[in-house]
Amino acid sequence: MVKMPLEDFIEEVKSEIIGYEELGEEKALEWEQKFLSLVNDGAKSIPNIEVKNGKKFYQLEDESEIFKIVDMYLAAADSGEEQDYWKKWD
Repeated sequence: MVKMPLEDFIEEVKSEIIGYEELGEEKALEWEQKFLSLVNDGAKSIPNIEVKNGKKFYQLEDESEIFKIVDMYLAAADSGEEQDYWKKWD
């Protein structure tokens, strides 16, 4: 298990999204906004987020999980199924 501060996790994901020509910086910022809205929605709980001493962390099996998250986002954006992608975070 890898535990990353939430800010670092978000920056890693955004960096990988930007690396895909099909997605780019605009989609990376869109991903960040939607992800943060889920994280900050008190009614929802993302299982991989842990709060410790008032700081939020994201737990990953390993760092390859970041690539899976980005690949799933790319596939969803390509197929026009971003709504379904975000439902998986609920």
